[in-house]
Amino acid sequence: MSKKIAIIGQGTAGVFALSHFHRYSKECELELYFDPNIKPQPVGEGSTLEFPIALEENLNFGFNDLEKIDGSLKYGIRKNNWSTGKDYVHQFRAPMVSYHFNASKLQKYILEKLEGEFKLIEKNVSSYDDIDADYIMDCAGRPKSYEDFNMLESIAVNSVHVNQCYWDYPRFNHTLTLARPYGWVFGIPLKNRCSIGYLYNNNINTLEEVKDDIKNVFDEFNLTPSQDTNTFSFTSYYREQNFSDRVAYSGNNSFFLEPMEATSIATMDWIQRKAFDVWFRGKVPLFANTEFSNFIKEIENMIMLHYCNGSVFNTNFWEISKQKAEKHLSNSLKNDDKLKMLIEQSKLDWNDIKRNPNINPYLIYGTWQLSSIQQNITNLNLYEKLEQLEKMPKYY
Repeated sequence: MSKKIAIIGQGTAGVFALSHFHRYSKECELELYFDPNIKPQPVGEGSTLEFPIALEENLNFGFNDLEKIDGSLKYGIRKNNWSTGKDYVHQFRAPMVSYHFNASKLQKYILEKLEGEFKLIEKNVSSYDDIDADYIMDCAGRPKSYEDFNMLESIAVNSVHVNQCYWDYPRFNHTLTLARPYGWVFGIPLKNRCSIGYLYNNNINTLEEVKDDIKNVFDEFNLTPSQDTNTFSFTSYYREQNFSDRVAYSGNNSFFLEPMEATSIATMDWIQRKAFDVWFRGKVPLFANTEFSNFIKEIENMIMLHYCNGSVFNTNFWEISKQKAEKHLSNSLKNDDKLKMLIEQSKLDWNDIKRNPNINPYLIYGTWQLSSIQQNITNLNLYEKLEQLEKMPKYY
């Protein structure tokens, strides 16, 4: 008798999980539960290097299909005004490339591509007991309570104001990550629009201040803002127990961190693979949950590296976010041997790294390989700062 996998939610996390288990669990029946009264969030439109690989493996999706999801190629991430203000691009090493995509169209594309391969069930799931399935991937969106979650106090931003700027074609082929006086701005270039989002802390600055400052970004990149906007607040968190013998969680029902480095898609991919290991390869859930916690902490450290040298702006936001990052990284550097090792290795010339048999340049820290660590720590001018933080007394 075949096993059955039920997926709850048809947002990006839900349909991405559907494509994954359709590819790797062909002996299983698949069901997708959705509540028509809950609209999937069309967010998270940048991605990392895992994404094109997963789409190709799961759906035979290639470059010629990008138009179907309003997609564009992503060669890296342009960063400006961080630390000393150096403008640089965190480049993906050739031939690797990623995608920007329209989240709503990606969701629609996957559902249509896999039509007939799964059972679509319209139902609001209030209890897992109501689901006749061996395994459940719960991607139902933001939790109603954070009782079962760890909160990430290090992250200073808690709100975002997004404005869609429509154009005829993408003007650049990298994600924008721009430090601004009240936080930072992402820019995601799609086929027919550029999504500009200003992340800030609503306890420090007002939405009116953000709306006024974001005009500078529109002017700098020659963008025309539309009335298509969205503003909401958020909390940064992750589940204490993300995996069990029957249930795993993904998307906002599992974690939420600010969208620095487009880590959401990579984390979803990681969760899907880890759930497969638990359900079909005998991995102990306790070990999977420990690995999940460590993975999130690595991403948190990646985010903190951007803040710990501040920015070119001398504002309350940057004073607070810098202090949070310094405190967090000072503690992490005393306990995280993997991070310290990779920082030391990143000081070497790249050709020496590739020739050294004792160095694995493809070892992943969060979603970064050694090349990414080297590029960002160098351009953010962090080596001396990180040495100082490691020597500081431990914070509690």
